[in-house]
Amino acid sequence: MKTIALYNPNSGSVSADGGERLKAALEANGIRGAEIIATDAHDCIGQMKQLAEKQPDLFVVWGGDGTLKGALETVGQVTPNLLLLPGGTMNLLPKAIHGDKTWDQTIADVIRSPKRMMLPAGKANDELFFCAMLAGAPARFAEARESLRRGDLVKAATETAAAIEVLNSLNLDATHGAGYGSEGGHLPTTSIVGAVVGSLTKEGKGMEVAALASPTTGGALNVVWSSFFTDWRTAPGVTVVPANSMEIVNLDGGDIPVIADGEHIDTGPKVTVSFVEEAAQCLTAG
Repeated sequence: MKTIALYNPNSGSVSADGGERLKAALEANGIRGAEIIATDAHDCIGQMKQLAEKQPDLFVVWGGDGTLKGALETVGQVTPNLLLLPGGTMNLLPKAIHGDKTWDQTIADVIRSPKRMMLPAGKANDELFFCAMLAGAPARFAEARESLRRGDLVKAATETAAAIEVLNSLNLDATHGAGYGSEGGHLPTTSIVGAVVGSLTKEGKGMEVAALASPTTGGALNVVWSSFFTDWRTAPGVTVVPANSMEIVNLDGGDIPVIADGEHIDTGPKVTVSFVEEAAQCLTAG
């Protein structure tokens, strides 16, 4: 079996010897001779596209939500033989696909009983997201979190101050289209707006959009550190509705800070969000 296994050594829970561990786990499950490759820190997406052109029988990617999102956007568009492994800090995407399994258990289960899976997604402007999209203050707090994780305390402090400024000053106006059992409408004007898709929604399908009215610093941090809707959806001041589309406008005219599946995306003063029923394919355990 022609196998390519890509790992991101900079992801939150992938160790420095990740390549050796990945090779050993594959061999333990009967996959020998795999091409083990570290991600290109400068052009991971371009690297994935080039590797996908080799048309492997199995394409394994081990990394955080951002790395796995990139794999779905590239490899998952051209082949269903994509195996995504949890290697980040939150791991929202692999949890939605495999549940709370470890990366090595996921390899064992999928190789033993592979099943192709079609994933839905949301689309924020031109960027797909397979779990969650957050606009406003949480995007700035996420920057501070990443700097803190890298040990850059000065930058983390500066970014935290900037995030609090955004929290207190940004005015996002969001309108949404109809969804499951819901008419279109208006969300409360706030500095925190988001959307989740698929298994993260209450119904386990479609897309939900939300706004947190009058957010506090603690509330914004909870959005970043939790699995977005799992605990936060029942908090005071949260409006959550099913929707097939949403438009977010910065009433002050500036760019809207946005993160999609943990990755920052560039936007202007308006973000258009839509639901995509069949966005990419991957493997799970049958």
